[in-house]
Amino acid sequence: MYIEIEELKKNYPKTMSMEDHAATLRKDEPTIVLRNYNEPTTAPYLSTGIKVFDFAKHSRPANDIANAYGTRPNVPGANVVNAIVAALGPGGYALHISDGSYTGYSIWELNEFMKNFDSTNLRVWVAETFDCDDFAQVLQGAVNSFFPGIAFGTIWYGPKDNSWGHAVNIFYSYTDNKVYLIEPQNDNFYLFDKTQWNAWVAML
Repeated sequence: MYIEIEELKKNYPKTMSMEDHAATLRKDEPTIVLRNYNEPTTAPYLSTGIKVFDFAKHSRPANDIANAYGTRPNVPGANVVNAIVAALGPGGYALHISDGSYTGYSIWELNEFMKNFDSTNLRVWVAETFDCDDFAQVLQGAVNSFFPGIAFGTIWYGPKDNSWGHAVNIFYSYTDNKVYLIEPQNDNFYLFDKTQWNAWVAML
């Protein structure tokens, strides 16, 4: 492991290992967290002020293309955690990190894979049967299969008034040290807006 609990505790004192977390759970019954929120009526990334990454307006840097065929960088887990906290805010959500280090990939590489090799966005949305969390989980599996070690997972979040909830994907791009959300239903990349939304759970 390239990340140590004590290292994270310097910045995030409440950090705990999975073993310590498990020890806090009741032994006589499971802790159940039930999704009981409404789906958003419009895609959250279309909200006023949300910054959607426009690939057509940003040419892929030449060095990013070169790096794609070179040795993959190792990204310390602490870097990923710090970027996620910077993106989502200081707290109020659970962050589950399963690896001590990650393999670095860029937003450009991930976008090309999704546009050319993944068809999750073509699936049909069906309430309860195949809705937002299912889209996110299917894309997470496809991406993790194609990009070994990638810092890519699923996040659940909602508005400040908790009137709806939504699940999408979350990705750490090592070339710009930034976290993006991805709407798996249409492959849009966008930034989390801390002024409008609260993060609930993110799992990588």
